[in-house]
Amino acid sequence: MALGCASGPSSKLRSLGAPSGSGPVSFEVDNRTQTIVNNLYLAESARVKAAGRKAFEAGSPEQVELWGNDLLRSGLEIRGKVPVPISAPGRYDVRVVARDGEREQRVTGLRLEAGGRYVLELHEGGWRPIQ
Repeated sequence: MALGCASGPSSKLRSLGAPSGSGPVSFEVDNRTQTIVNNLYLAESARVKAAGRKAFEAGSPEQVELWGNDLLRSGLEIRGKVPVPISAPGRYDVRVVARDGEREQRVTGLRLEAGGRYVLELHEGGWRPIQ
């Protein structure tokens, strides 16, 4: 599910075939928006759901604790793709920040199964102002 207020399609997860049920998870993010993505974060959905209000305030220590380190070495260009390491199957939330630093997307509850291959397509409809 993508949260958003911009016009255009929402971001969505695509499964590339049926998961085998064993083996690593292959996951990549495909930037189909009209802006460069500056930062990308990944957290287990259960942790995000249980987080307090401070974890969603830009720049707060609680936000850093919840989302961890930025997974991009450099920005994700328009039409660019980047693989994202997944340590174990499960449900995950993804948070990306636009190059302008004023907008973000949070895509929640991504179910990533063992042996699955997935692409998260970021679209314009998912952007919202950073609080």
